[in-house]
Amino acid sequence: MINAICQRKFFLLAMLFLCSLTAGEKIAIVTKIIGNVEYARDNKLPKNLKRGFIVESGDQIVTKKDAFVAIVFIDDRTALKIKEKSKIVINGKKSAKNISKNINLDSGIIRAQVNNGKDFLVQTSVSVASVKGTDFWVISDDKIGDSIIGLEGLITLSNRISGKKIDIKPGITGISSNDGSLQTFRSDPKNTPKDLFQNDSQNNKLEIIFKDSSGKQKKLIIDYK
Repeated sequence: MINAICQRKFFLLAMLFLCSLTAGEKIAIVTKIIGNVEYARDNKLPKNLKRGFIVESGDQIVTKKDAFVAIVFIDDRTALKIKEKSKIVINGKKSAKNISKNINLDSGIIRAQVNNGKDFLVQTSVSVASVKGTDFWVISDDKIGDSIIGLEGLITLSNRISGKKIDIKPGITGISSNDGSLQTFRSDPKNTPKDLFQNDSQNNKLEIIFKDSSGKQKKLIIDYK
């Protein structure tokens, strides 16, 4: 228990130190990546995303075919996992104690593992999912609508067209359709997306090379779960 607390404090201190090296609203870090993933910032041309990349509020992330990426927020280690052929924009607003997180999912599939659900939203053109410390998948399809698969905790699913709301519990899937309707049913494990990093306990160490104020190159090593 003490070791876990120490690891968490070290992670937060390391992130705060890293984010202080340059200006900008730094909110998360890319911890794991498979395949071709791109990011775009400030309406500039997309660039390849790499492990150790610091995500800023407003960054757009696009995963290509067979790609997968994991992102960890610097305030509470909430994890966001993005599957192939997905397009999202990650927004965050810092306060004294935490980051208010707003994920805009244009299309694709994401998993959110939320440690502090006070200010965590996932939005699509059809739906809004608000959470309170939970674990869930979001599948967004332009033609059909959105599916929310509850794994842990409670998710409130709102349809932006009709204004209707339903609560999604573990083992339940909620469907928010383009016609404004909402429905729930028991989740089928066969339809739950595969998390490629689910049982990956190895390589949870991130090394970041940077230059200090004097221009000297240094290495920052971050351990995370």
